[in-house]
Amino acid sequence: MIKEYIVIAFTENQIGVLNRITALYLRRKINIESLKVSESSIKGISMFVISAFTTQEVIDKLAKQLRNIVEVIQVEYYSNDELITQEIALYKLSSKIFKESGTVDMIVREWSARIIEMNPAYVVVEKTGTREEIENMRTELESRGILIEFTRSGSVVLHREPNGNGLNEL
Repeated sequence: MIKEYIVIAFTENQIGVLNRITALYLRRKINIESLKVSESSIKGISMFVISAFTTQEVIDKLAKQLRNIVEVIQVEYYSNDELITQEIALYKLSSKIFKESGTVDMIVREWSARIIEMNPAYVVVEKTGTREEIENMRTELESRGILIEFTRSGSVVLHREPNGNGLNEL
C-alpha cells in the first residue's frame, strides 16, 4: 500500500551528499514531496528530512541503500503519525485588496497567521502549521483572487517518543 514515509538521515556535512541521496530516489522513480536539509545538534552533521509516497517494501530497500552511502551516519524512516510535523509558508497578497476590505485581516486571524511585511504593493503573511492547513489557506486565498505568490518550507519534524529517536550516540 502506498503511503507517505518520512526519511530522516544524519550525514557528514560534505559536498555531493545531497546528490547521492536524491539519486537513490530517482533510480527507484520515487517523487520527493518535501526535502529539508539543516544542521543537526552536532557540529559538522547535517539532518535530511525527506518526505515521499511509496510502499513499505520500497522504503525498506531505499533505507538500506541510503545506509551504504559513506557519509551517511544514520537513517530511519517513519510514517506521519510517528512524528510531529510542521511547515512554514509565506503568502504574498495584494495590498490593494487589503486596504479596500478587511478580507485579508479576517483571513489572517481565521488561519492564525501573522503579517510580517506590508508595503504599498503587497502584504506578506506567514503561516505555520500542517501541510493540510497551509494548502487549505492557499486554496482560500487563490479562490478570493488575492494570492500573488506562495512558498513553503519542507517538513520540520520531532519524534513523538519521549526520548526521541534522533542521532544515536556516536
